Amino acid sequence: MKMRERRINIRKYYRFEISSMILFATPIIVLFWQDNGLSMMQIMILQSIYSILVTVLEIPTWYIADIYGRRKSLIIGSFIHALWIVYYAIAWDFVWFVIAEWLFAIGISLISGANSAFLYDVLLEAGEEKRYKKILGNSTFYLLISMAVANIMWGFLWEISFRLTFWLSFVFNISSVFIAFSMKEAKRHRKIIKKWYLRQMLIIVKEALIDNHKLRYLLIWAGLIYGLNNIALWFYQPYFELAWLDIIYFGIIFAAFQIFAGISGKYAHRIERLLWEKKSIVLLLILLGISYILMWKFVFAFGFLFAFLQQFVRWFSKIIFNDYINKLIDSENRATILSIQSMLSRLCYAIVIPFVGYIADIYSISHALLISWISVFVIWGIFIILLHRYKIF
Repeated sequence: MKMRERRINIRKYYRFEISSMILFATPIIVLFWQDNGLSMMQIMILQSIYSILVTVLEIPTWYIADIYGRRKSLIIGSFIHALWIVYYAIAWDFVWFVIAEWLFAIGISLISGANSAFLYDVLLEAGEEKRYKKILGNSTFYLLISMAVANIMWGFLWEISFRLTFWLSFVFNISSVFIAFSMKEAKRHRKIIKKWYLRQMLIIVKEALIDNHKLRYLLIWAGLIYGLNNIALWFYQPYFELAWLDIIYFGIIFAAFQIFAGISGKYAHRIERLLWEKKSIVLLLILLGISYILMWKFVFAFGFLFAFLQQFVRWFSKIIFNDYINKLIDSENRATILSIQSMLSRLCYAIVIPFVGYIADIYSISHALLISWISVFVIWGIFIILLHRYKIF
């Protein structure tokens, strides 16, 4: 791939990430579910169903991406993702939302992993894989700034019609299909024989989770941090209401979250230079624990400031874990192993959130945040023990 083609490809990658993932409804989606009759536990069950579906679909869909090409996966996935937006725009009860989450899970499964593998292979072909963290960080920054603008626009759109926010998201999402069509995939060094795909997939899973000691623990810790951090996302809006924060500010706060997370992702490669793998992971767990205990202890209008720690963890962890894992795997298996990481992340998340949602319904949001803090504290303790006993890093 020539330098000019590579640069165009990277720019298209940036546009694809923005158009496929942008959603205008984020600042009030939990209140939207509640307005349609869902309890916190049902909301968490909805997210658990989605995560389990993605977990089931993750490895097969990304193994398909390794066989047939990342570009084809991105095209099909972005199209199904756009259909999910349409279905959400007309849904009104729990059953409808469950069906919509099925579409969402299929679309995300075809995109997640293939997009990172696509980018890494484009850089690898040119011998520029060292730029991966920086470019992925830039992509994260552009995506989150775009989402911040969308969150601010939500403040004007919801007064006209809340469902209008979904239709506007659809316009962006469907454009990602055409962008994916125009992207050029890099050549890979070796392709998997299609008729042996199941056997080969099991071999890859064995190599990732059993044979490669360091890779196994990186995949597990990436999953745990993702799962524990994302619990908070569904408590933000009820927490804001509990703190008597006016709904008009929700979009601005979420926009601030996106901008801060984007900056965290953009400069993750610089921050990580000051640390190393063990220190980076310990830092993420400490910041996550602090954010939960502060939100539990102090419920007031400016309590949303504590959530900025979670936004840093959210995107800094994505950048560094993707880079650490990519360094340990081969090109032909990259999408499959990245999907294992995503699978473990969502599985952890799916197991925990219904229980936390139940606590929120029976007791309070504050109790649910306390349980989240205790979970982080326990995981942090286990990680420290393993570091010293088995010398993971």
